[in-house]
Amino acid sequence: MRVERWKDEAYLVPGTSVPRAVSASALLSPFDPLVWFRPRTARLFDFECRLEIYTPAEKRRWGYYVFPYLLGDRLVGRVDLKADRAHATLRVLAAHREEHAEPDAVAGPLSAELHALAGWLGLERVSVSRRGNLARALAGAVRSGSG
Repeated sequence: MRVERWKDEAYLVPGTSVPRAVSASALLSPFDPLVWFRPRTARLFDFECRLEIYTPAEKRRWGYYVFPYLLGDRLVGRVDLKADRAHATLRVLAAHREEHAEPDAVAGPLSAELHALAGWLGLERVSVSRRGNLARALAGAVRSGSG
């Protein structure tokens, strides 16, 4: 099978049905199979994914431990997260959106995912720092409880 603008071959299992739309919202671990093989992630989603935990702090672009965010069938952003157990808070140290993603369309669903993750971790709240081009919209969504 050939895919427009791809140099590499692509494979599809015979009989696979492709949905008209994908309804998904998920924070992905940097080790999630969808993103861990960086060349495939770049090819499928036009998304640069790099784990920066071994990169000196001053050279990091996105953050220390960054979770890509899947909304629908696109990777629309990424958040640098830290579980602050002493203060029962999931801290969003940075929130970035991809150029193709609208902040208000991403912030509400991402806020809901962050609250779900905080609950799963036994944390009581979510706080958002000012770092990143999605931070303001996300902080507003988190404050208003939207999502």
